[in-house]
Amino acid sequence: MLEDAGVDYAYVSATNWPALKQQLGDKLAFGQIPLYEDPDVRLVQSGSIARYLARKHGYNGANEAEAARVDVAYEGANDFLGTLLGYTLGTPDDQKPAALRNLLSNQAPTQFQFFTALLEKNGRNGYLVGNKMSYADFALYNALNTLVSLPGGPALLATFPLVKQLHQTVGQCPRVKAYAARNVYAPKKAAL
Repeated sequence: MLEDAGVDYAYVSATNWPALKQQLGDKLAFGQIPLYEDPDVRLVQSGSIARYLARKHGYNGANEAEAARVDVAYEGANDFLGTLLGYTLGTPDDQKPAALRNLLSNQAPTQFQFFTALLEKNGRNGYLVGNKMSYADFALYNALNTLVSLPGGPALLATFPLVKQLHQTVGQCPRVKAYAARNVYAPKKAAL
């Protein structure tokens, strides 16, 4: 969102987590990152940060009803990302082939049906809610980048054209595309 909004910011990677955690100390309300700071606020927790930035930079829908629907779509995208991360980070290597088959044949298609329904209800304009990009669209884009890094992920995405269109719509935004080209957020290929 910060990239797309053209906000000047500094990203600090947590390459040495123990030292960074000690340095940040009481700034981390729950002892974990991410941490977002600007002159007005200090926040932790991804969802809190996303909602704050969405309100501040115009990615939270055009009115309260849209904002509520964006929240719902964001939570669904976040749940889908959790499923993907459960596979990529939480599955023992010897169980990965079966878990990948289950992910690609059951879990992801079920989620894609829900996202397709949201996209259809919104008029097939490439966004989950409203007529412009929301933080829910960014969240789903992020999850889809994880999916397409998996063997079979791009082929599955191709079978859900509206979801694929959203991935392309967000990915083709000039600032998002430039960000990805700098390899700051380029999807990595995951191993089985």
